[in-house]
Amino acid sequence: MKKYILLSFTLVFIFLSEVNAQQGEGTIMFAGGGDIIRTDVPGVFQRYQAGFEGHYFVRYFLSLSGGYEINSAGPNQVSLGSRVYFVDPFFVRVRGLLGSQSDLALGAGYSHNVGYRFRLEGIVDYYAVTGTAGLRAGFSILLN
Repeated sequence: MKKYILLSFTLVFIFLSEVNAQQGEGTIMFAGGGDIIRTDVPGVFQRYQAGFEGHYFVRYFLSLSGGYEINSAGPNQVSLGSRVYFVDPFFVRVRGLLGSQSDLALGAGYSHNVGYRFRLEGIVDYYAVTGTAGLRAGFSILLN
């Protein structure tokens, strides 16, 4: 029994030390990406939706973001949201898309470190108001 407790504490310690590996409180991150495919479009790359966001890490696992979405089939929108890294490199996000056709995007993603400050990202979003989903590829850069 003592072996299992010791192993559990060791794994938790390793896990917690890895979670805080790259971003700290006060870190600023820039992210951008574009939708590869969406459920409301009949085919890949039939229309585009791309976005850019700035993130401020309030805690090492929580960022607040603001950005801009460019959409070929509708109006461009401002986005406000948040990411939570429960287990780095996986995160969940919530974004409000503000504009004439407002929407709420709920998503989950994976962030692959290419370098200390550069990451490639894959994100799946569900848009609650329109009832559509999208697969997005992108990047992020830690600025400080």
